[in-house]
Amino acid sequence: MTASAWMTRSPHGMSPSRTVNPPPPEVLFKTGSKAFELTQVLRRSSHGEQQLIALRRQPGQEPVPVFLQALSLTGRTVSRLRDPRARMQEMVTLARILQHPRIARLNGCHEAAGVLYLEWEHVPGYTLDDVSLLPLVYVHAYSEAFLLHVGLQLASLLAFLHGQADERGLPLGFVHRDLHPQGIRFGPDGQLALTHLGDAFSRLPGRVPSSITRPHGQAFYGAPEVLFGEAADARSDLFSLGLILLELATSLHLYSLPRVLMGDLDARLTDEDGQRVLQGMMVAEQAGRFTSEYIHIVTHAAAYRPEDIESLMFRLSPALRAILHRLLKRDRAERYATAEEVEADLRARATELGGQYGGAEAAEEFQKALAGTAPLMNAFQTDVGAFPRGSVLYLPTPAF
Repeated sequence: MTASAWMTRSPHGMSPSRTVNPPPPEVLFKTGSKAFELTQVLRRSSHGEQQLIALRRQPGQEPVPVFLQALSLTGRTVSRLRDPRARMQEMVTLARILQHPRIARLNGCHEAAGVLYLEWEHVPGYTLDDVSLLPLVYVHAYSEAFLLHVGLQLASLLAFLHGQADERGLPLGFVHRDLHPQGIRFGPDGQLALTHLGDAFSRLPGRVPSSITRPHGQAFYGAPEVLFGEAADARSDLFSLGLILLELATSLHLYSLPRVLMGDLDARLTDEDGQRVLQGMMVAEQAGRFTSEYIHIVTHAAAYRPEDIESLMFRLSPALRAILHRLLKRDRAERYATAEEVEADLRARATELGGQYGGAEAAEEFQKALAGTAPLMNAFQTDVGAFPRGSVLYLPTPAF
């Protein structure tokens, strides 16, 4: 794939361009005068939910891109989880409560041909996953100020979510449970937004709990307790935030440690660790999520050590390393207790750096990184020595 092809964007992200005749649009469903045409399949979540981008068409109006969560009302998934209609109704209620300018609005709920669809506002911009791709080529492109800006935006959103109460003033106990880069948008103004409310937990009155214990969200960004099949809380979301920032800062991931073999990880496990891994596997099997990748992830979650995190962060400042270490504690009791505490430490570090850095500066920095990536793409693909000496990914360029 050439650099120019890689840089050609669809309206929904950085996708390669292909000179082929597009197939006719697939109409997912119709309701009244509205027709929803599929434009992009994003991902399937842990409970069988499909996430899609579609165009909503109405006579006499311009087509509007929307984000859809689709959940089948029939089949094996439904029998193993709680009633999909109850879950969707809870999401509708939560969306009414959790009104925020940087959380996508819920447009409506539709049912068609045995499938429930939640229709969300489509947030413009790149996914944070797209943003994280650039340092793989344009090595360590983002300044610490950029990283702090992203962290502050996400910590602020989590503080808002975690702090919500119902109409009686009782805490909702909201936990997102599915915070990951594909569900976060980096807008043209440099501000971040959530595209939906995740695999949400709350203490809404009348909530119907799941019929089985199961892991939630995207496993690669899950906190250890979630992967082990234990209950999630606000600190689980903060762990996910730590993983996202670590990846954005280093292009590396705690659950994919460089040059660490699974046998080496297994040797680190205590008997108690092994029991938690086994429990996580059993819970994943019961929920229909058991894969070789899940085994790999849950073993990393039980076996990583503080020195592993340190080795991934050797280029970062001591202050930022300290924040990430605390976010990524395996024992949640040792993590930050609230998103507000994370926000305070990030803001204190931003103040130490001096100067004004906000959305406009972040957008400008991203655009420069984007422009700088194109001429480097082909070299990155052919030269495995693209990473500098001292990087955990450094390999000598092979002789041909």
